[in-house]
Amino acid sequence: MDEQKLITAEKTQRERDPYLFSGWRFTAMIVVIILSAVGYLLFSIWGGWREVLSAVSKVGVGGIAFALTLSLVNYTLRFVRWQHYLGLLGFHVPWLRSFRIYIAGFSLTATPGKAGEALRSVFLKGYGVTYRRSIGALISERFSDLISVSLIAAGGLWVFPQARPAVIAVAVVIVFVLFMIQKNAWLRAIEKLADKYLPSRFSSGVDFFIDTVLAFRSCFNFWALVYGIGLGVLAWGAEATAFWMILRLLGCDIPCLTAFSIYAFSLLVGAVTFLPGGLGGTEVAMIELLHLSGVPFSDAIAATLVIRIATLWFSIFLGVAALPKLRGQE
Repeated sequence: MDEQKLITAEKTQRERDPYLFSGWRFTAMIVVIILSAVGYLLFSIWGGWREVLSAVSKVGVGGIAFALTLSLVNYTLRFVRWQHYLGLLGFHVPWLRSFRIYIAGFSLTATPGKAGEALRSVFLKGYGVTYRRSIGALISERFSDLISVSLIAAGGLWVFPQARPAVIAVAVVIVFVLFMIQKNAWLRAIEKLADKYLPSRFSSGVDFFIDTVLAFRSCFNFWALVYGIGLGVLAWGAEATAFWMILRLLGCDIPCLTAFSIYAFSLLVGAVTFLPGGLGGTEVAMIELLHLSGVPFSDAIAATLVIRIATLWFSIFLGVAALPKLRGQE
């Protein structure tokens, strides 16, 4: 599909999705995202504004810029993996446009389980990528992130014995899912039961689920698994490095391995809670684990707020900035 056809397909998709792209609804979505970010920032400052200001001054412009750069490294590596997944599913979206779509998905990261990032599926539909396939790619990305972050967290388990059961449980779930997606019997059984007992309008939903699982499986053959996990470890390791660097700039002499484990395990806690963007769960876990490692509460709070703004909220800001460009492409 050449460039002109891609542009035409995208315009057609916008016409088919008036609900999302209508003016006031699009504006309302942007306003809600911005208000959520401002509310989080104000709440954070209210809870420890002196610590935040002190942390920002200690970290400095250079430190913050370095943290934001490592966040960009994270997003770029994850996009490369995402593009690879689309290729495995038989779709070839131009890199620049695909990157804009990928970044735009971050605008709805602050949703339970980051489910709002499925917004990418709406934009990709105009390029011939079906919802079933794009959602399968999204699930593959989530699962790859789960494995990658778990590996980083496991590196320092000896520091926090109380965290071992949680990470072991995650490992068991990962192995179980990888085992199950290779089996066709249960998928065929579900399909037969749906066709036999469910009305057609419900059985179509089951068909959607099965196709999504098959797309997910296509992204998890052995080499795709190794490739995805490798990029995931590098991507999340970049943000963990930024976290460790911020701690060092705050004067917290904490081992690199410990900092990496705290950051990764806190992300897992946030993911398990299914709170929007892991808000609350991630922050509490990070602060408590830092304190257990000998970091004063004031520094733990400050480091947590700075890294979350430089990672989570930075990604949301970029996503919001990308949305109008996608919406306005002609």
